[in-house]
Amino acid sequence: MKIFKYNLMQTVKLNLSKKVENSIRNKKVVLCHKYTRIYMGKNSKIKCLGKLTIGVKEHPKSKQETRIALQNDAQLCVNNNFRVGSGTDIRVFNNAKLTLGRGYINGFSQIVCSENIEIGNNVAIARDVIIRDTDAHQILDGNHKKIKPVKIGNDVWIGAKAMIMKGVTIGDGAIIAAGAIVTKDVPSK
Repeated sequence: MKIFKYNLMQTVKLNLSKKVENSIRNKKVVLCHKYTRIYMGKNSKIKCLGKLTIGVKEHPKSKQETRIALQNDAQLCVNNNFRVGSGTDIRVFNNAKLTLGRGYINGFSQIVCSENIEIGNNVAIARDVIIRDTDAHQILDGNHKKIKPVKIGNDVWIGAKAMIMKGVTIGDGAIIAAGAIVTKDVPSK
């Protein structure tokens, strides 16, 4: 797995071993703040159709690391402008796909994508939120499905310290309360 480190706010001209598909002339870019780490496995890709800003800091002197890890054959698809706060940890496992629309995820949040997570447009995700499509382990009875996709619709607001668990669909316009543990679908507003 290759590790890319960016020490200054910069435009990453994504010709990094052809791992990132990007069009600079169309102003589709990835901006990485200081202390951003991107780990890319074999054949992993970032497809950027908008502007992805990684490691946005609340305090300019913060040294909090922001990490994005894409394992082998993983994809991160950015369909619009999306901002990732500092301290956030995004992991996309082998052959999995994470799709981001337009919006932001504040600092110290975590996304764990083992198969498929889709986040729509105009989505506001507060601090310390966890979004997972996997339990990351099997339960002893063997009838347990440990991975189920997550879909978050458009115009969704997710409050601080909420947990969005595997198999959940959150409908358009929904508001998830701070501290909520979401294990069942949430209808559109």
